Amino acid sequence: MPLIEDIIDNQSFEEIFGGTKDFFEGINSINEEEVKFPKLNVILRDYQKYGYCWLKYVTDNSLGACLADDMGLGKTLQAIALLAKIHEKKRRKSLVIMPKSLIYNWENEIARFTPQLKIGVYYGINRDFKNLEDVQVILTTYGTVRNDIENLMKHKFEIIVLDESQNIKNINSQTTKAVLLLNAKKRIALSGTPIENNLLELYSLFRFLNPSMFGTVQMFTNNYIVPIQKYSDTSTIKELRKKIYPFLLRRVKKEVLKDLPDKIEKLIYVDMNDEHRKYYEERRKYFYSMLEKNNTVNGEVDKFFVLQAINELRHIVSSPEIDNRKIISSKKEVLMENIIEAIENGHKVLVFVNYLSSVERICESLKENKIKFLKMTGQTKDRQSLVDKFQNDSRYKAFVMTLKTGGVGLNLVSADTIFIYDPWWNKTVENQAIDRAYRLGQDKTVFAYKIIMKNTIEEKILKLQEMKNKLLDDLISEDNLYTKNLSRTDIEFILGT
Repeated sequence: MPLIEDIIDNQSFEEIFGGTKDFFEGINSINEEEVKFPKLNVILRDYQKYGYCWLKYVTDNSLGACLADDMGLGKTLQAIALLAKIHEKKRRKSLVIMPKSLIYNWENEIARFTPQLKIGVYYGINRDFKNLEDVQVILTTYGTVRNDIENLMKHKFEIIVLDESQNIKNINSQTTKAVLLLNAKKRIALSGTPIENNLLELYSLFRFLNPSMFGTVQMFTNNYIVPIQKYSDTSTIKELRKKIYPFLLRRVKKEVLKDLPDKIEKLIYVDMNDEHRKYYEERRKYFYSMLEKNNTVNGEVDKFFVLQAINELRHIVSSPEIDNRKIISSKKEVLMENIIEAIENGHKVLVFVNYLSSVERICESLKENKIKFLKMTGQTKDRQSLVDKFQNDSRYKAFVMTLKTGGVGLNLVSADTIFIYDPWWNKTVENQAIDRAYRLGQDKTVFAYKIIMKNTIEEKILKLQEMKNKLLDDLISEDNLYTKNLSRTDIEFILGT
Protein backbone atom coordinates (compact mmCIF):
# COMPACT_ATOMS: atom_id res chain seq x y z
CA MET A 1 0.00 0.00 0.00
CA PRO A 2 2.75 2.60 0.70
CA LEU A 3 3.91 2.35 -2.93
CA ILE A 4 0.34 2.85 -4.12
CA GLU A 5 -0.08 5.89 -1.87
CA ASP A 6 3.08 7.41 -3.39
CA ILE A 7 1.85 6.88 -6.93
CA ILE A 8 -1.74 8.03 -6.41
CA ASP A 9 -1.95 11.82 -6.51
CA ASN A 10 -2.33 13.35 -3.07
CA GLN A 11 -4.77 15.98 -4.31
CA SER A 12 -8.25 15.79 -2.85
CA PHE A 13 -10.97 14.36 -5.06
CA GLU A 14 -12.77 17.71 -5.12
CA GLU A 15 -9.66 19.41 -6.52
CA ILE A 16 -9.38 16.82 -9.28
CA PHE A 17 -13.12 16.74 -9.87
CA GLY A 18 -13.70 20.44 -10.53
CA GLY A 19 -16.81 21.63 -12.43
CA THR A 20 -19.11 19.61 -10.15
CA LYS A 21 -22.28 21.44 -11.11
CA ASP A 22 -21.68 21.10 -14.84
CA PHE A 23 -20.90 17.41 -14.44
CA PHE A 24 -24.16 16.71 -12.58
CA GLU A 25 -26.23 18.75 -15.02
CA GLY A 26 -24.63 16.79 -17.83
CA ILE A 27 -25.65 13.48 -16.25
CA ASN A 28 -29.23 14.69 -16.07
CA SER A 29 -29.25 15.45 -19.78
CA ILE A 30 -27.53 12.29 -21.09
CA ASN A 31 -30.78 11.09 -22.67
CA GLU A 32 -31.28 14.41 -24.44
CA GLU A 33 -27.99 14.38 -26.36
CA GLU A 34 -27.77 13.14 -29.93
CA VAL A 35 -25.30 10.28 -29.91
CA LYS A 36 -23.41 8.66 -32.73
CA PHE A 37 -23.01 5.03 -31.71
CA PRO A 38 -20.04 2.92 -32.83
CA LYS A 39 -20.41 0.24 -35.46
CA LEU A 40 -21.85 -2.88 -33.82
CA ASN A 41 -23.21 -6.14 -35.21
CA VAL A 42 -26.18 -5.89 -32.89
CA ILE A 43 -29.00 -3.46 -32.13
CA LEU A 44 -28.66 -2.14 -28.61
CA ARG A 45 -31.72 -2.08 -26.39
CA ASP A 46 -32.71 1.32 -25.02
CA TYR A 47 -31.29 0.68 -21.56
CA GLN A 48 -28.03 -0.53 -23.18
CA LYS A 49 -27.83 2.66 -25.22
CA TYR A 50 -28.20 4.68 -22.04
CA GLY A 51 -25.57 2.52 -20.30
CA TYR A 52 -23.13 3.15 -23.14
CA CYS A 53 -23.84 6.91 -23.11
CA TRP A 54 -23.42 7.04 -19.34
CA LEU A 55 -20.11 5.16 -19.45
CA LYS A 56 -18.87 7.44 -22.21
CA TYR A 57 -19.97 10.60 -20.40
CA VAL A 58 -18.32 9.71 -17.09
CA THR A 59 -15.06 8.51 -18.67
CA ASP A 60 -14.96 11.53 -21.03
CA ASN A 61 -14.82 13.58 -17.83
CA SER A 62 -11.75 11.55 -16.75
CA LEU A 63 -13.71 9.84 -13.98
CA GLY A 64 -14.27 6.16 -13.24
CA ALA A 65 -17.62 4.37 -13.49
CA CYS A 66 -19.02 1.04 -12.30
CA LEU A 67 -21.72 -0.60 -14.43
CA ALA A 68 -23.51 -2.84 -11.92
CA ASP A 69 -26.46 -4.04 -14.01
CA ASP A 70 -28.34 -7.16 -13.01
CA MET A 71 -26.87 -10.38 -14.39
CA GLY A 72 -27.79 -11.08 -17.99
CA LEU A 73 -28.50 -7.49 -19.07
CA GLY A 74 -25.39 -7.21 -21.24
CA LYS A 75 -22.72 -5.41 -19.22
CA THR A 76 -20.04 -6.91 -21.49
CA LEU A 77 -21.77 -5.63 -24.62
CA GLN A 78 -22.08 -2.08 -23.23
CA ALA A 79 -18.37 -2.10 -22.35
CA ILE A 80 -17.46 -3.45 -25.80
CA ALA A 81 -19.48 -0.62 -27.38
CA LEU A 82 -17.41 1.89 -25.39
CA LEU A 83 -14.17 0.18 -26.46
CA ALA A 84 -15.32 0.29 -30.09
CA LYS A 85 -15.99 4.02 -29.85
CA ILE A 86 -12.68 4.75 -28.15
CA HIS A 87 -10.73 2.88 -30.83
CA GLU A 88 -12.43 4.47 -33.81
CA LYS A 89 -9.39 6.75 -33.67
CA LYS A 90 -5.78 5.81 -33.06
CA ARG A 91 -5.33 5.56 -29.32
CA ARG A 92 -3.21 3.85 -26.73
CA LYS A 93 -4.04 0.22 -26.11
CA SER A 94 -6.91 -0.66 -23.76
CA LEU A 95 -6.71 -3.36 -21.12
CA VAL A 96 -9.58 -5.64 -20.04
CA ILE A 97 -8.96 -7.66 -16.85
CA MET A 98 -11.15 -10.63 -15.93
CA PRO A 99 -11.18 -14.05 -14.23
CA LYS A 100 -9.42 -16.59 -16.46
CA SER A 101 -12.69 -18.44 -17.10
CA LEU A 102 -14.04 -15.43 -19.04
CA ILE A 103 -11.18 -14.96 -21.55
CA TYR A 104 -12.93 -17.19 -24.10
CA ASN A 105 -16.23 -15.38 -23.58
CA TRP A 106 -14.69 -11.93 -24.16
CA GLU A 107 -12.88 -13.11 -27.30
CA ASN A 108 -16.13 -14.48 -28.70
CA GLU A 109 -18.20 -11.42 -27.76
CA ILE A 110 -15.76 -8.94 -29.31
CA ALA A 111 -15.42 -11.03 -32.48
CA ARG A 112 -19.20 -11.26 -32.69
CA PHE A 113 -20.19 -7.66 -31.99
CA THR A 114 -17.13 -5.63 -33.08
CA PRO A 115 -14.94 -7.68 -35.45
CA GLN A 116 -13.16 -4.45 -36.43
CA LEU A 117 -11.47 -4.33 -33.02
CA LYS A 118 -8.02 -5.91 -33.00
CA ILE A 119 -7.69 -7.95 -29.82
CA GLY A 120 -4.84 -9.85 -28.21
CA VAL A 121 -4.64 -12.14 -25.21
CA TYR A 122 -1.93 -11.59 -22.60
CA TYR A 123 -2.20 -14.76 -20.56
CA GLY A 124 -0.50 -18.12 -20.23
CA ILE A 125 3.03 -19.46 -19.86
CA ASN A 126 4.45 -18.00 -23.09
CA ARG A 127 2.91 -14.53 -22.83
CA ASP A 128 4.97 -11.70 -24.30
CA PHE A 129 3.82 -8.07 -24.37
CA LYS A 130 5.97 -7.45 -27.45
CA ASN A 131 3.58 -9.65 -29.45
CA LEU A 132 0.72 -7.19 -28.83
CA GLU A 133 2.07 -4.21 -30.79
CA ASP A 134 -0.69 -4.28 -33.43
CA VAL A 135 -3.66 -4.87 -31.14
CA GLN A 136 -6.08 -2.29 -29.75
CA VAL A 137 -7.60 -4.23 -26.85
CA ILE A 138 -5.62 -6.56 -24.60
CA LEU A 139 -7.45 -9.27 -22.64
CA THR A 140 -5.77 -10.52 -19.49
CA THR A 141 -6.54 -12.01 -16.08
CA TYR A 142 -6.31 -10.79 -12.51
CA GLY A 143 -3.66 -13.40 -11.78
CA THR A 144 -1.53 -12.26 -14.72
CA VAL A 145 -1.73 -8.62 -13.63
CA ARG A 146 -0.68 -9.61 -10.12
CA ASN A 147 2.31 -11.60 -11.39
CA ASP A 148 3.42 -9.12 -14.08
CA ILE A 149 2.67 -5.79 -12.38
CA GLU A 150 6.29 -4.56 -12.54
CA ASN A 151 6.10 -4.73 -16.32
CA LEU A 152 2.46 -3.69 -16.79
CA MET A 153 2.69 -0.58 -14.61
CA LYS A 154 5.24 0.87 -17.06
CA HIS A 155 2.61 1.00 -19.82
CA LYS A 156 -0.03 3.70 -20.27
CA PHE A 157 -3.45 2.44 -21.32
CA GLU A 158 -6.35 4.37 -22.83
CA ILE A 159 -8.89 2.63 -20.62
CA ILE A 160 -8.84 -0.23 -18.12
CA VAL A 161 -11.96 -2.38 -17.82
CA LEU A 162 -12.38 -4.66 -14.82
CA ASP A 163 -14.87 -7.47 -15.41
CA GLU A 164 -16.25 -9.18 -12.29
CA SER A 165 -14.63 -6.33 -10.38
CA GLN A 166 -15.47 -7.95 -7.03
CA ASN A 167 -12.08 -9.61 -7.57
CA ILE A 168 -10.52 -6.46 -6.09
CA LYS A 169 -12.87 -6.35 -3.10
CA ASN A 170 -10.04 -6.97 -0.61
CA ILE A 171 -8.10 -3.70 -0.38
CA ASN A 172 -5.07 -5.50 1.10
CA SER A 173 -4.79 -8.34 -1.41
CA GLN A 174 -1.86 -8.54 -3.82
CA THR A 175 -4.31 -8.57 -6.76
CA THR A 176 -5.99 -5.33 -5.65
CA LYS A 177 -2.66 -3.60 -5.03
CA ALA A 178 -1.46 -4.61 -8.49
CA VAL A 179 -4.61 -3.33 -10.23
CA LEU A 180 -4.36 -0.01 -8.37
CA LEU A 181 -0.85 0.49 -9.76
CA LEU A 182 -1.97 0.31 -13.40
CA ASN A 183 -1.85 3.50 -15.44
CA ALA A 184 -4.88 4.56 -17.50
CA LYS A 185 -6.68 7.74 -18.54
CA LYS A 186 -10.08 6.08 -18.11
CA ARG A 187 -11.37 3.32 -15.84
CA ILE A 188 -14.57 1.32 -15.67
CA ALA A 189 -15.68 -1.69 -13.62
CA LEU A 190 -18.34 -4.29 -14.39
CA SER A 191 -19.98 -6.28 -11.61
CA GLY A 192 -23.38 -7.68 -10.76
CA THR A 193 -22.31 -7.63 -7.09
CA PRO A 194 -20.12 -4.54 -6.44
CA ILE A 195 -20.50 -5.27 -2.73
CA GLU A 196 -20.72 -8.86 -1.48
CA ASN A 197 -20.01 -8.64 2.24
CA ASN A 198 -19.09 -5.21 3.60
CA LEU A 199 -18.57 -1.54 2.83
CA LEU A 200 -14.79 -1.85 2.67
CA GLU A 201 -15.33 -3.61 -0.66
CA LEU A 202 -17.02 -0.44 -1.95
CA TYR A 203 -14.00 1.57 -0.82
CA SER A 204 -11.66 -0.82 -2.64
CA LEU A 205 -13.71 -0.48 -5.84
CA PHE A 206 -13.71 3.32 -5.73
CA ARG A 207 -10.01 3.34 -4.86
CA PHE A 208 -9.61 1.96 -8.38
CA LEU A 209 -12.27 4.05 -10.11
CA ASN A 210 -11.63 7.45 -8.50
CA PRO A 211 -8.59 7.05 -6.25
CA SER A 212 -8.86 10.21 -4.17
CA MET A 213 -12.62 10.17 -3.69
CA PHE A 214 -12.76 8.78 -0.15
CA GLY A 215 -9.24 9.44 1.15
CA THR A 216 -7.49 6.81 3.25
CA VAL A 217 -8.96 3.55 4.53
CA GLN A 218 -9.05 5.01 8.03
CA MET A 219 -10.96 8.09 6.85
CA PHE A 220 -13.53 5.93 5.06
CA THR A 221 -13.86 3.68 8.11
CA ASN A 222 -14.45 6.64 10.44
CA ASN A 223 -16.76 8.51 8.07
CA TYR A 224 -18.88 5.65 6.75
CA ILE A 225 -18.19 2.09 7.92
CA VAL A 226 -18.56 2.74 11.66
CA PRO A 227 -21.68 4.96 11.44
CA ILE A 228 -23.43 2.65 8.94
CA GLN A 229 -22.45 -0.86 9.99
CA LYS A 230 -22.23 -0.27 13.71
CA TYR A 231 -24.90 2.37 14.33
CA SER A 232 -27.21 2.01 11.26
CA ASP A 233 -27.00 5.75 10.69
CA THR A 234 -29.54 6.60 7.95
CA SER A 235 -28.15 10.09 7.30
CA THR A 236 -24.67 8.67 6.65
CA ILE A 237 -25.97 6.07 4.24
CA LYS A 238 -27.87 8.79 2.34
CA GLU A 239 -24.70 10.85 2.15
CA LEU A 240 -22.69 7.88 0.84
CA ARG A 241 -25.34 7.04 -1.72
CA LYS A 242 -25.27 10.63 -3.01
CA LYS A 243 -21.49 10.45 -3.37
CA ILE A 244 -21.40 7.21 -5.35
CA TYR A 245 -24.65 7.77 -7.27
CA PRO A 246 -23.10 9.50 -10.34
CA PHE A 247 -20.46 6.80 -10.72
CA LEU A 248 -22.50 3.61 -10.26
CA LEU A 249 -25.32 2.51 -12.56
CA ARG A 250 -27.51 -0.49 -11.79
CA ARG A 251 -30.65 -1.65 -13.59
CA VAL A 252 -32.56 -4.84 -12.76
CA LYS A 253 -34.39 -7.12 -15.18
CA LYS A 254 -37.88 -6.43 -13.90
CA GLU A 255 -37.41 -2.73 -14.70
CA VAL A 256 -35.94 -2.92 -18.18
CA LEU A 257 -36.78 -6.30 -19.72
CA LYS A 258 -40.53 -6.44 -20.10
CA ASP A 259 -40.16 -9.16 -22.76
CA LEU A 260 -38.33 -11.72 -20.57
CA PRO A 261 -40.48 -14.69 -19.52
CA ASP A 262 -41.48 -15.14 -15.90
CA LYS A 263 -39.11 -16.27 -13.17
CA ILE A 264 -40.80 -18.24 -10.40
CA GLU A 265 -38.86 -18.79 -7.17
CA LYS A 266 -39.96 -21.31 -4.53
CA LEU A 267 -38.67 -22.76 -1.28
CA ILE A 268 -38.67 -26.52 -0.79
CA TYR A 269 -38.54 -27.51 2.89
CA VAL A 270 -37.16 -30.93 3.82
CA ASP A 271 -37.29 -32.80 7.13
CA MET A 272 -34.18 -34.56 8.41
CA ASN A 273 -34.34 -38.28 8.97
CA ASP A 274 -33.64 -39.47 12.52
CA GLU A 275 -30.04 -40.53 11.95
CA HIS A 276 -29.15 -37.28 10.21
CA ARG A 277 -30.88 -35.25 12.95
CA LYS A 278 -28.96 -37.09 15.71
CA TYR A 279 -25.59 -36.35 14.07
CA TYR A 280 -26.47 -32.70 13.42
CA GLU A 281 -27.70 -32.12 16.99
CA GLU A 282 -24.56 -33.69 18.47
CA ARG A 283 -22.37 -31.18 16.66
CA ARG A 284 -24.69 -28.20 17.22
CA LYS A 285 -24.82 -28.81 20.98
CA TYR A 286 -21.06 -29.19 21.08
CA PHE A 287 -20.48 -25.84 19.35
CA TYR A 288 -23.09 -24.12 21.46
CA SER A 289 -21.51 -25.40 24.69
CA MET A 290 -18.10 -24.21 23.48
CA LEU A 291 -19.39 -20.70 22.76
CA GLU A 292 -18.69 -19.47 26.30
CA LYS A 293 -15.18 -20.92 26.27
CA ASN A 294 -14.21 -19.15 23.05
CA ASN A 295 -14.52 -15.52 24.09
CA THR A 296 -11.67 -13.10 23.60
CA VAL A 297 -10.29 -10.86 26.36
CA ASN A 298 -12.88 -8.15 25.65
CA GLY A 299 -15.80 -10.55 25.77
CA GLU A 300 -16.06 -10.69 21.97
CA VAL A 301 -16.81 -13.99 20.28
CA ASP A 302 -13.89 -15.72 18.59
CA LYS A 303 -14.81 -15.18 14.94
CA PHE A 304 -12.70 -18.08 13.67
CA PHE A 305 -14.44 -20.48 16.04
CA VAL A 306 -17.86 -19.19 14.97
CA LEU A 307 -16.92 -19.50 11.30
CA GLN A 308 -15.77 -23.07 11.88
CA ALA A 309 -18.99 -23.93 13.73
CA ILE A 310 -21.30 -22.42 11.12
CA ASN A 311 -19.39 -23.93 8.21
CA GLU A 312 -19.34 -27.43 9.74
CA LEU A 313 -23.05 -27.35 10.56
CA ARG A 314 -23.89 -26.20 7.03
CA HIS A 315 -21.67 -28.94 5.64
CA ILE A 316 -23.38 -31.59 7.78
CA VAL A 317 -26.80 -30.42 6.57
CA SER A 318 -25.66 -30.42 2.95
CA SER A 319 -23.58 -33.59 2.97
CA PRO A 320 -24.02 -35.77 6.09
CA GLU A 321 -21.86 -38.47 4.51
CA ILE A 322 -18.71 -36.59 5.59
CA ASP A 323 -16.55 -38.39 8.17
CA ASN A 324 -17.51 -41.63 6.37
CA ARG A 325 -20.88 -41.79 8.10
CA LYS A 326 -23.49 -44.06 6.54
CA ILE A 327 -26.24 -41.44 6.59
CA ILE A 328 -28.75 -41.12 3.78
CA SER A 329 -29.44 -37.48 3.03
CA SER A 330 -33.17 -36.79 2.83
CA LYS A 331 -32.32 -33.49 1.15
CA LYS A 332 -30.52 -35.29 -1.67
CA GLU A 333 -33.46 -37.69 -2.03
CA VAL A 334 -35.88 -34.75 -2.45
CA LEU A 335 -33.51 -33.10 -4.93
CA MET A 336 -33.32 -36.26 -7.05
CA GLU A 337 -37.10 -36.68 -7.03
CA ASN A 338 -37.47 -33.12 -8.35
CA ILE A 339 -34.70 -33.53 -10.94
CA ILE A 340 -36.21 -36.75 -12.30
CA GLU A 341 -39.66 -35.16 -12.52
CA ALA A 342 -38.29 -32.05 -14.28
CA ILE A 343 -36.34 -34.11 -16.84
CA GLU A 344 -39.33 -36.37 -17.52
CA ASN A 345 -41.31 -33.22 -18.31
CA GLY A 346 -38.73 -32.05 -20.88
CA HIS A 347 -36.72 -29.59 -18.76
CA LYS A 348 -32.97 -29.10 -18.44
CA VAL A 349 -31.67 -28.63 -14.91
CA LEU A 350 -28.94 -26.61 -13.16
CA VAL A 351 -27.90 -27.59 -9.63
CA PHE A 352 -25.79 -25.15 -7.57
CA VAL A 353 -24.00 -26.51 -4.51
CA ASN A 354 -21.57 -25.11 -1.93
CA TYR A 355 -19.59 -28.21 -0.95
CA LEU A 356 -17.54 -30.52 -3.16
CA SER A 357 -18.66 -33.57 -1.19
CA SER A 358 -22.27 -32.68 -2.05
CA VAL A 359 -21.35 -32.31 -5.72
CA GLU A 360 -19.87 -35.83 -5.70
CA ARG A 361 -22.86 -37.37 -3.91
CA ILE A 362 -25.35 -35.71 -6.30
CA CYS A 363 -23.38 -36.84 -9.34
CA GLU A 364 -23.32 -40.41 -8.00
CA SER A 365 -27.11 -40.33 -7.70
CA LEU A 366 -27.46 -38.96 -11.25
CA LYS A 367 -25.34 -41.86 -12.52
CA GLU A 368 -27.46 -44.36 -10.59
CA ASN A 369 -30.57 -42.90 -12.24
CA LYS A 370 -28.90 -43.01 -15.68
CA ILE A 371 -29.20 -39.23 -16.14
CA LYS A 372 -26.54 -37.78 -18.45
CA PHE A 373 -24.94 -34.84 -16.67
CA LEU A 374 -21.96 -32.47 -16.54
CA LYS A 375 -20.20 -31.08 -13.49
CA MET A 376 -18.05 -28.02 -12.87
CA THR A 377 -15.90 -27.14 -9.84
CA GLY A 378 -12.95 -24.90 -9.13
CA GLN A 379 -10.65 -27.59 -10.57
CA THR A 380 -12.43 -27.60 -13.95
CA LYS A 381 -10.13 -26.27 -16.68
CA ASP A 382 -12.05 -25.84 -19.94
CA ARG A 383 -15.33 -24.50 -18.61
CA GLN A 384 -16.54 -23.03 -21.89
CA SER A 385 -16.48 -26.41 -23.65
CA LEU A 386 -18.75 -27.79 -20.91
CA VAL A 387 -21.09 -24.83 -21.30
CA ASP A 388 -21.21 -25.36 -25.08
CA LYS A 389 -21.88 -29.07 -24.61
CA PHE A 390 -24.74 -28.42 -22.19
CA GLN A 391 -26.20 -25.69 -24.39
CA ASN A 392 -26.06 -27.63 -27.65
CA ASP A 393 -26.31 -31.32 -26.79
CA SER A 394 -29.84 -32.35 -25.84
CA ARG A 395 -28.58 -35.58 -24.24
CA TYR A 396 -27.17 -33.67 -21.26
CA LYS A 397 -30.06 -33.01 -18.91
CA ALA A 398 -28.33 -31.79 -15.73
CA PHE A 399 -25.38 -29.53 -14.93
CA VAL A 400 -24.05 -29.70 -11.35
CA MET A 401 -21.64 -26.98 -10.21
CA THR A 402 -20.40 -25.07 -7.21
CA LEU A 403 -21.95 -21.66 -6.61
CA LYS A 404 -18.61 -19.88 -6.71
CA THR A 405 -17.57 -21.57 -9.97
CA GLY A 406 -20.84 -21.43 -11.89
CA GLY A 407 -22.29 -18.22 -10.50
CA VAL A 408 -20.61 -15.79 -12.92
CA GLY A 409 -19.83 -15.39 -16.59
CA LEU A 410 -21.81 -18.34 -17.95
CA ASN A 411 -24.77 -18.38 -20.33
CA LEU A 412 -26.95 -21.45 -19.75
CA VAL A 413 -30.33 -20.48 -21.19
CA SER A 414 -31.01 -24.02 -22.43
CA ALA A 415 -31.91 -24.78 -18.79
CA ASP A 416 -35.11 -23.50 -17.24
CA THR A 417 -35.13 -25.32 -13.88
CA ILE A 418 -32.62 -24.39 -11.18
CA PHE A 419 -31.96 -25.87 -7.75
CA ILE A 420 -29.99 -24.02 -5.07
CA TYR A 421 -29.01 -27.03 -2.95
CA ASP A 422 -27.87 -25.08 0.11
CA PRO A 423 -28.37 -21.38 0.90
CA TRP A 424 -25.58 -18.81 0.78
CA TRP A 425 -25.04 -15.84 3.10
CA ASN A 426 -25.64 -13.29 0.42
CA LYS A 427 -28.80 -13.79 -1.62
CA THR A 428 -27.23 -11.83 -4.47
CA VAL A 429 -24.80 -14.72 -5.03
CA GLU A 430 -27.77 -17.05 -5.40
CA ASN A 431 -29.45 -14.59 -7.75
CA GLN A 432 -26.33 -14.57 -9.91
CA ALA A 433 -26.49 -18.35 -10.15
CA ILE A 434 -30.16 -18.28 -11.12
CA ASP A 435 -29.36 -15.65 -13.73
CA ARG A 436 -27.13 -18.11 -15.62
CA ALA A 437 -30.46 -19.27 -17.11
CA TYR A 438 -32.69 -16.22 -16.56
CA ARG A 439 -31.05 -13.81 -18.99
CA LEU A 440 -31.22 -12.50 -22.55
CA GLY A 441 -32.01 -15.39 -24.91
CA GLN A 442 -34.25 -17.24 -22.45
CA ASP A 443 -37.66 -17.95 -23.98
CA LYS A 444 -39.12 -20.23 -21.29
CA THR A 445 -40.45 -19.58 -17.81
CA VAL A 446 -37.61 -20.19 -15.33
CA PHE A 447 -38.30 -22.09 -12.11
CA ALA A 448 -35.78 -21.62 -9.29
CA TYR A 449 -36.03 -23.81 -6.20
CA LYS A 450 -34.09 -23.31 -2.97
CA ILE A 451 -33.93 -26.47 -0.85
CA ILE A 452 -33.97 -25.80 2.90
CA MET A 453 -33.57 -28.36 5.67
CA LYS A 454 -36.12 -27.59 8.38
CA ASN A 455 -35.07 -26.83 11.95
CA THR A 456 -31.41 -26.43 11.01
CA ILE A 457 -28.89 -23.67 10.48
CA GLU A 458 -30.19 -23.25 6.91
CA GLU A 459 -33.63 -22.19 8.08
CA LYS A 460 -32.08 -19.91 10.70
CA ILE A 461 -29.94 -18.17 8.09
CA LEU A 462 -33.10 -17.38 6.13
CA LYS A 463 -34.83 -16.04 9.23
CA LEU A 464 -31.78 -14.02 10.21
CA GLN A 465 -31.68 -12.39 6.79
CA GLU A 466 -35.33 -11.38 7.21
CA MET A 467 -34.73 -10.02 10.72
CA LYS A 468 -31.71 -7.90 9.83
CA ASN A 469 -32.08 -4.22 9.15
CA LYS A 470 -31.74 -3.73 5.39
CA LEU A 471 -30.45 -0.16 5.40
CA LEU A 472 -27.72 -0.95 2.89
CA ASP A 473 -30.25 -2.25 0.37
CA ASP A 474 -30.91 1.40 -0.44
CA LEU A 475 -27.25 2.08 -1.12
CA ILE A 476 -26.90 0.16 -4.36
CA SER A 477 -29.39 -2.62 -4.88
CA GLU A 478 -31.02 -5.56 -3.15
CA ASP A 479 -27.65 -6.79 -1.87
CA ASN A 480 -27.80 -7.93 1.75
CA LEU A 481 -24.55 -6.67 3.24
CA TYR A 482 -25.23 -7.54 6.84
CA THR A 483 -25.20 -11.30 6.66
CA LYS A 484 -21.58 -11.71 7.72
CA ASN A 485 -21.69 -8.95 10.34
CA LEU A 486 -23.02 -11.22 13.09
CA SER A 487 -23.56 -10.02 16.64
CA ARG A 488 -23.37 -12.35 19.64
CA THR A 489 -27.17 -12.43 19.68
CA ASP A 490 -27.17 -13.55 16.04
CA ILE A 491 -24.65 -16.29 16.76
CA GLU A 492 -26.62 -17.62 19.73
CA PHE A 493 -29.73 -17.58 17.53
CA ILE A 494 -27.96 -19.63 14.85
CA LEU A 495 -26.33 -22.19 17.14
CA GLY A 496 -29.11 -22.36 19.74
CA THR A 497 -32.28 -24.43 19.75
